[in-house]
Amino acid sequence: MKHVSIILFLLFSPLGLLLAQNVTVNGRVNKPEALIRLMVCDDLLNMHETAIAETYSNEQGYFILEGEVERIMPAAIYVGLESVDFVVSPGASYDVGVVVPDPDPSLSYFEQPQPTLRVKSATDKGRYRELVLSEMIIDDYVLNYFDQIYHRRQSRYLDSIRTTIDRELHVTDPYVLQANKYKIASIQMALNADGGKKVIQEYYDGKPVLYDCLPYMDLFKDLFKNYTLTKEFAARNPELADMVNIYQLRSLYYEDYQSRSWVKSQLQSISKQSKSMATKALVANTLERFDRFAQGADAPDFTLENANGSNVKLSDYKNSMIVLQFVDGISNTVAHQFQALDELHHQWQDSVQIITVSTKDQIALHQRRFKEHRYDWPLLNLGNDILLLERYQVRTFPEYFIILPETKIGMAPAPSPDQTLGKHVTRLYK
Repeated sequence: MKHVSIILFLLFSPLGLLLAQNVTVNGRVNKPEALIRLMVCDDLLNMHETAIAETYSNEQGYFILEGEVERIMPAAIYVGLESVDFVVSPGASYDVGVVVPDPDPSLSYFEQPQPTLRVKSATDKGRYRELVLSEMIIDDYVLNYFDQIYHRRQSRYLDSIRTTIDRELHVTDPYVLQANKYKIASIQMALNADGGKKVIQEYYDGKPVLYDCLPYMDLFKDLFKNYTLTKEFAARNPELADMVNIYQLRSLYYEDYQSRSWVKSQLQSISKQSKSMATKALVANTLERFDRFAQGADAPDFTLENANGSNVKLSDYKNSMIVLQFVDGISNTVAHQFQALDELHHQWQDSVQIITVSTKDQIALHQRRFKEHRYDWPLLNLGNDILLLERYQVRTFPEYFIILPETKIGMAPAPSPDQTLGKHVTRLYK
């Protein structure tokens, strides 16, 4: 993917070819000896991230990240797999504090408190501070005048937001001005109640494509998901039209399994016909994302310890079809899925190998449950290999994958065992 990231840099930067400059983040986190990474998002359409720095916090939680960027970029500081959003500028240094709350066992995975970031100081000419304070002003107006804005559609509040930002912050930075413009545009779309027609005309039609502006891309995804392109619009906005087509084809790929081959051929056609290297890069990133977990692709291998402390590799079972399960804690839903998986296990016998991978913090709990319920398939300890979750793009727990013989992807992710996992295993079994 390095060649794609380089193309994205060359073409997506509104300033053209720039030399990479150092960026430094000095920080402290409440998680000692944790993996810390600085990731930049170099493709906001596909949310493709690249790590530019990696380290571990020390016993007191202090860390230093040093990397290089060529332009202002949306970024994130990762503590393990938890992250806080950030924006980095070439040549800047930051002093930050990150707090990662401990998990609340009474809350679901999606309700857990989120990590927080405090930037104590920065040498980016106030850019990050202006972005954060602008967003606070906008959010406060939306919260305090929600009824007037979204129910009564009183557009004067948009002018009030702009006036307040100008009066309190005196923003002159082009990046911040563009970000604020599209944050306010997202509110205007709700006010107009015309399906986004006026916003498209005012903010997108005939305007430059802002590949590195997160509010621009977020609003783009809302506006153009089901937008019907006309020949006239495409002629006026060739790069924007290509991006609309790429985005809609990407959605179709995930929504309609039968259309996947056609979608890929259409994307390849867009790349071949376009003169824009930026468009070609977006297509390359999109296809790479498809192919990473396409049926027949190589499944990420791993080596983890079982309950006896012995190393077990995924490739140890390369002659079998595998159902790979990732788990964290236990809930009623998880217990029900284990029961359904055990029933499938008795149906499959030796024809399908089940492997359960538990997070390090919960391995003792699952070891007790395996013994209590007499589950006789391998239970492996994720241990410190938390990036394995990232390699499989595990978004929640439990998560399931069907792995074909020779450790090839069969289905990623797969449905849960109390849904249609069994049907898909039968479909793929050979």
